[in-house]
Formats: sequence, C-alpha cells, structure tokens
Amino acid sequence: MQKIDNRLFFYTSDLMRLSGKCERSCRRTMKKMRDFFKLESYQELTMYQVSEFLRIPVEHIAPYLKC
Repeated sequence: MQKIDNRLFFYTSDLMRLSGKCERSCRRTMKKMRDFFKLESYQELTMYQVSEFLRIPVEHIAPYLKC
C-alpha cells in the first residue's frame, strides 16, 4: 500500500467531486455513511471509512481530496 500525503477527513464537497452529484444528494449519502459506522453528527468520516462504504480503493479516492 502506498503512502498517501492527503488529509484524513472526508467532507461533502469531496464526495461531490468524486460522484458528480449535487450537494443535497451527497449530504444524504454522508448521513448514510455516518449511520453505517454508528458515528454522531459531529464526528468526521475518514477517507478509509468512505473507501470501505463505497467499495472504492483509497488510492482512487485520495486525488479527490482537496487540501
């Protein structure tokens, strides 16, 4: 596994860039992910959790994270 020099946390805007969907749709998806991982609304999702939920390798998600 390669070392990835990006930030760890994943935001709605990152999901918008990754999926090409609107903000509202991405917010719903983020809520589904938080529910899946049993996170509170104030807790952040990591790119590893997003990778697991969407079944996309982390290496493919990392370029969409804007620093």
